Amino acid sequence: MKKLLKSWSIRLNLLAVAAVISAVALRGVSWPTYLLALVVFGTVAWQSRHSVASMRIARVLTALAVLIEAWIAGGTDHWPLLLAGVLVTCYFAYADIIAKALNIAYLLAVNLEVHRTRRQRMTTPPAIATLMNCLAVAYVLAAAVPQSAPTAVTDTVFLIVTLAAFGWTGSAVLDNYLRRRRESHPVDAGVRDAVERLQPRFVIHFAGSRASEYQLQMWLPYFEQVGDPYLIIVRDRYLLDGIAERTDAPIVLVPAQSVLDHLLPDSVRSCFYVNHAVKNAQLIKLDKYIHVQLMHGDSDKAISRSPVSLMYDRVFVAGQAGVDRYHRHGVDIPNYKFKRIGRPQLHDLQVGPRPERDGDRKVVLYTPTWTGLTADVNYSSLPQGKRIVEALLRRDVDVVFRTHPYTRTNAAYQALADEIKELIAADAAGTGRAHLWGDKAESEVTLSECINAADVAISDISGTASDWLYCGRPFAMTDPKDFGPDYLAEFPLAKAAYLFDAEADNVEEVLDELLETDPKAGLRAEVREYYLGDIRPEDLVGVFVDEVKATYAEPVRKAATGESALPAAERPETVRSPA
Repeated sequence: MKKLLKSWSIRLNLLAVAAVISAVALRGVSWPTYLLALVVFGTVAWQSRHSVASMRIARVLTALAVLIEAWIAGGTDHWPLLLAGVLVTCYFAYADIIAKALNIAYLLAVNLEVHRTRRQRMTTPPAIATLMNCLAVAYVLAAAVPQSAPTAVTDTVFLIVTLAAFGWTGSAVLDNYLRRRRESHPVDAGVRDAVERLQPRFVIHFAGSRASEYQLQMWLPYFEQVGDPYLIIVRDRYLLDGIAERTDAPIVLVPAQSVLDHLLPDSVRSCFYVNHAVKNAQLIKLDKYIHVQLMHGDSDKAISRSPVSLMYDRVFVAGQAGVDRYHRHGVDIPNYKFKRIGRPQLHDLQVGPRPERDGDRKVVLYTPTWTGLTADVNYSSLPQGKRIVEALLRRDVDVVFRTHPYTRTNAAYQALADEIKELIAADAAGTGRAHLWGDKAESEVTLSECINAADVAISDISGTASDWLYCGRPFAMTDPKDFGPDYLAEFPLAKAAYLFDAEADNVEEVLDELLETDPKAGLRAEVREYYLGDIRPEDLVGVFVDEVKATYAEPVRKAATGESALPAAERPETVRSPA
C-alpha cells in the first residue's frame, strides 16, 4: 500500500474522492472542497502540464465536487457557473478523445529546432493542456467567490472565458480531423522539416517497458563521440524524459508506426537498437536502412542469443563468445552479420589489481540481477543474497551492494533487496565499515566506478559478470536455478568464476577461493579475451565509433552474399556461413 501511495495518480484520485465526499457531507462548509480541488488541479497543472488526458479520473471527480459545491451554495442563481462547470467536467471526462484528435499530426520533439506558426504553437497538445489546466484552477477560484461579492459578474465572466477556451480547443480538434480526411497518414510538418534540416546520418530507435531507459543510456556517451548528426526515436512517452535528461541529441517521440515511413530523410542509412522491443519490427520493415542490434549488455542469458536477432542486418557483439553463443543454440546468423567491437562502456575500467591503500579492507561488489519477465530466465540470487552478505560481513570486508534497475518491478524481490540493505546499513552503523548500498551504489555512481572500487565481485548470470571479467580480478557467480553440472556448458563465462551452489551452502568455500587463494587467475585472461576481445581500454571507444560510421559510409545496397546468393541447384551440399 505504501508503494501505491507513492504514485501521483493514486494520491490525486484519493484527494479527488475526498473532495466529492466533502462537497456532499459538509453542507455549508465549502472551503475543504475548494482547497482539495486547488491541490488536485494545481498538482496536475504542474506535474502533467503538457498532457491533455493524464490523471483524468482525478480531474473528473474534482470538477464534479466543485460543481456539487456550487449547486449547494447558490442553486440556479449560479447558472452561468454551473453551465461552465458542466462543460469543464465533460471536457475532462472525454479528454482522451480530445487528446487523440490533437495528436493526429503532432510529434513531441526535444533538442530539435522546430518552426511553427503562432497558431500552430498555440494549438499543440501541450498548449491546449496548459490552457485547460489554467481553466480548471480558475473554475475553483470562481466557485469560491464569497456570496457577499457580485458573483453574477464573476460567474458570467468565467462562462465567457470557458466558452472561449472551448471554442479555441474545438477549432484545433476540428482542424486535425479535417486533416485526417485529407491525408491518410498525417505527419507533423514542422518536425519533419526540422529533421530534414538536421540531415541525420543514422537513427537510434528505442522502445521498451517502463524503467528500461538504462538500456539506451549506457550507449549515449559513445554515440555522442561519433561526431555526425543523428536522431533518437523514442516510441513510448514514459521513456522520453529519462532519455532527454541524459543527452543533448535531437529526440522525437513517435507513437504511431505510420509516421516512421515519412519522418526520416534520405540522409539516414542505418538504424540502431538496444533491445528486442516488439516495436523494433515497425522500423526494421523498412529495408532501405542497415539495422544494427547492440543489446544492453553482453551475457550468457537467453536474451543475448535470441532468434529475434536474425531480423537485423548487423549484430554488434563484444567478442567471439557473442558469435558462438548464437551458433551454439541453433540461431544461424551468418558470420558476416557480426561485428566484434568489445564493450566501449569498459573504456575507463582499471585493469588489474585495485591500487592498495594503507588500512584498506578488501571491497566486494555484489550485483544480483532481476527476476526476468518469466520464471525460466529468473537468474536472480536475491533469495540467497542475505546468506551471501552475512558471510561477507563475517569476513571483515566492505560490501558494495548494487541491484538491477528492474528489481523494483517485482515486490517480492524488492523486499529481499531491502532486507539486505537493512543488514548492510546496520553493520555500517555498528562497525564503521565503508559499505555502499541504496541510491549511493545504484544511482550516484556508475557500474564502472563500482568495479574500479572493488577487489572481487559476486555476480549472477548477467552482463555484469562479463563486464567485471574485463578488469581481470577474481569473481564468483551464483546458480539460483540449480544448473549444477550443466552450468559451464550453458554459461561458458563461468569457467573463469568460482561457483556458488543453488542455495549458496558452499559460501565459505567460495569466499576462501575468491578472497584468499584465487586458483583461476591464469584462466581468467583466456576467457576474458574470448568474451571481450583483445582491444585495449583506450581503443574501445574508437573501435565503436569506426564501426558505427561504417554502417552509413556507403549507400545501402542489400543482397545475398557468399554461397547463400547461389541458386539452390548450384549450392554445395554443406553450406557454410561466409566469413
